Amino acid sequence: MAKNSEDVKKQDAKMWSAYGLALNLGFMIVTPILVFGGGGVLLDRYLNSFPIFIFVGFILSMVAALGIVYVKMKDIVVMGKPKKK
Repeated sequence: MAKNSEDVKKQDAKMWSAYGLALNLGFMIVTPILVFGGGGVLLDRYLNSFPIFIFVGFILSMVAALGIVYVKMKDIVVMGKPKKK
């Protein structure tokens, strides 16, 4: 019975780890969108050039979010690989 309990605890730990990763990735994607998108809106209002900086901010936010997610996934893949002897 003890082994079954340990297996359940390991499964729960893996599940919570996956939830944490999903939440972390969500913040990693949303933060650049808010920063660069919001900055584009403010620049367009200040310079009275409506769609230009919104599009530039959106493109910058997508590039930044993809870069952040790529680095995070690369770190996860490297951590999961077995060590060579």
